Amino acid sequence: MFVADPAAAGQGPAAEEEAVSESDEAAVVAVDPGYEMFGVRELAEVAEGACYWGGFPAGADPLDDPVLRPAIRAMAARLARAEGCGWWWSDIDRSAQEFVQWAARDEPAPVLGQAADTLRNVGLEDDEREKRMNKYLRRSAGKDPHGEWWTHPFPGAISTTRRVGRLGPLLLAGQEDGFGETEAVVWPLAVSDAARIFEVDSSRAWQELVSGYPRPATASYRHTWAWTGWNGDWLAPRWSAVARDWDGVHLTIAGYLSTAGCPLPVGTARTMLAGWNPDQTYWLTDVLTHAGQAQAWHNIDGDPLGWTNG
Repeated sequence: MFVADPAAAGQGPAAEEEAVSESDEAAVVAVDPGYEMFGVRELAEVAEGACYWGGFPAGADPLDDPVLRPAIRAMAARLARAEGCGWWWSDIDRSAQEFVQWAARDEPAPVLGQAADTLRNVGLEDDEREKRMNKYLRRSAGKDPHGEWWTHPFPGAISTTRRVGRLGPLLLAGQEDGFGETEAVVWPLAVSDAARIFEVDSSRAWQELVSGYPRPATASYRHTWAWTGWNGDWLAPRWSAVARDWDGVHLTIAGYLSTAGCPLPVGTARTMLAGWNPDQTYWLTDVLTHAGQAQAWHNIDGDPLGWTNG
């Protein structure tokens, strides 16, 4: 609802605007639409509110309410035309990629040069989880323990988001399944000029990725995603296979808003993009190098844009 038709994404956003009274204008456009962080606070709130392990039951999503749709479309049209949001439709910014190390989670610094081993472990864990959950396939969806809910290469794969003005990396503003962190260390990373990046800029792109590199994952997702109403097979990407053709997978903000949390058909099965963050790139091969000193960042007041470094 918040982005243009994926087919038009390459030409810039376009949306059909409903009539809105002048009294609504100031409430919707609260800051300069030309500001590069226009909408970022709200974007962070959307990410933080994601809940793939217990979403709205099929048919109960309030965004499906026909009474709300005209107002949502009007807001989406303003957002799509805002100059400050133009980069939401853009491909990866290779020159401004940064890794966020969350201090409160006692996470390690990014270890470069081990992508192949990391993906091998990811694949083993994915297969082991699917095998372990297979015993629960006999019952109807939602009647047995939940399995995984994410569809990114977990655990261990390095990911980055772009640096955005004074905010620093976009991930600092807000994240899915976050813990309200206020301390982080940010590592600038350089991307090889030869790196091949798959751009997920629409639902269609995610479907193509899964269709090209499928991993059967019905047992893992069947009960977790029963809220979608789908009782058939699920697919996710086989990341080791993706890595044969692509060095990284980048999710544009437009791609995030149009794709995350939506059960999408791939053949006779379904897939879902889950656990990703806006503008996030997951790196599948060793195409990264360090590009400067790490810096400590702090957030004192909890505002998504309230991060400072030093």
